[in-house]
Amino acid sequence: MTISQENLLDCIGLQPGMLAGQVALITGGGQGIGRETAAALASLGARVAVAELAASGQDTVKQIRDAGGTAIFVRTDVSREEDVAHLAEAVHKDLGTVDLLINNAIRCPVARVVEMDLTTWDQVVAVNLRGAFLTCKAFLPDMIDRKHGTILNMISTDAMPGLSAYIATKQGLSGFSQSLAAEVGGEGVHVVAFAPGMVDTPGIRGVAERLAPLLGMTVEAFLHVSLHPAYEGLMPAAHAAAAAAYLVVNCAGEFHGEVVNGYEILERAGLLQIKVPEVAPEVPGEVQPEDHAEAESIELDSAEKASRALALSRQLQAILDETSSEFNQLPVFIRPMARSGFKSKAGLRLQDWQRLVESLTAQLSRMGAGEPGDQATVPRAGELLEKLAVYYQGVPDETARFTRDADFLEEIAQRTVQRVSAIHSLARILKEIDGQQSVTTKS
Repeated sequence: MTISQENLLDCIGLQPGMLAGQVALITGGGQGIGRETAAALASLGARVAVAELAASGQDTVKQIRDAGGTAIFVRTDVSREEDVAHLAEAVHKDLGTVDLLINNAIRCPVARVVEMDLTTWDQVVAVNLRGAFLTCKAFLPDMIDRKHGTILNMISTDAMPGLSAYIATKQGLSGFSQSLAAEVGGEGVHVVAFAPGMVDTPGIRGVAERLAPLLGMTVEAFLHVSLHPAYEGLMPAAHAAAAAAYLVVNCAGEFHGEVVNGYEILERAGLLQIKVPEVAPEVPGEVQPEDHAEAESIELDSAEKASRALALSRQLQAILDETSSEFNQLPVFIRPMARSGFKSKAGLRLQDWQRLVESLTAQLSRMGAGEPGDQATVPRAGELLEKLAVYYQGVPDETARFTRDADFLEEIAQRTVQRVSAIHSLARILKEIDGQQSVTTKS
């Protein structure tokens, strides 16, 4: 155990002895996150079993023993049922009953679907998905009997070109973890799907040369990707291990049955912080855009309100078009995450929002001309606009995860104020229009 890692664990409140008397099993513990996690748990007092197919697993054990810890190496192919049975027997004999199971073993070849042979696909599924199933099946019964234990299933980022097999298994492992959590309930056994982040490991460096071009990036640019402003590039593997250790010690129960990432855990632990630039405060007495819209709407008749709403709806169309363009400027592998985040917070996919606002604009244009139209469009849009505002309010925080550029973050913060103001103004006036429509219908 290096001094720097001990200091890192100390920084997040993890002290030697916190896991004394517990047994931790880490699959794929020969290098990278697996090795660092094994060392971190050992430094906290756990007796560690390293399950690894390569001889590098023995190097991890030597590192732990040299630091005064207890560890064994069991050469294991987690995709083979007989190997996992042997692993369970060896760990139980030499260390005791497993308290912490970290499923970290992976295969991650880079290949487009049209280039990938069936053998490669099957091998990835066997190690990444079947391996986790076999280890859980082997070690879970003791956890259930004792009503004590934690399983971390290591998952990964969203879709990337060239990693279809790897991503398919990792997303499958996420669903597996959530289903398993439901099976064991909440009585002392915890199952968490843990996504460490973009971590600097021998594995990611090994695939960078083939993967980077598929992402439209140079190898150097890929290896300097940061998904959090605290890092100028990839997260160090020791930090990912610290996040895993903090999770199992402090909050596995809270995240039972959920997916959580390393950045979130390290923020909670106080190691990482997000600093979002402050938006300029409102000037006392100055009429803000929303106040102006509210005061204006009181005096407007139906046609004028429709005209005002039409202008705001067209403004929202432009905002959504800008958002689509901004998504397309993101690195290829980040785009699915951005679009998924938009849908989860805004209630609809971006394309669906664009269609809805296009329909709203057409309806408001007809209303302004005194023509009939689809009476359901206005209330539906009004109901959803608050969700859209919530999404845009969160954009500065999310952007701060991907860049440290203070000027750019300031620009995003100011743009957010303008966008949210326009959305709130449109929601307010649509509510008034809908109220007038309801009165007219009843009359």
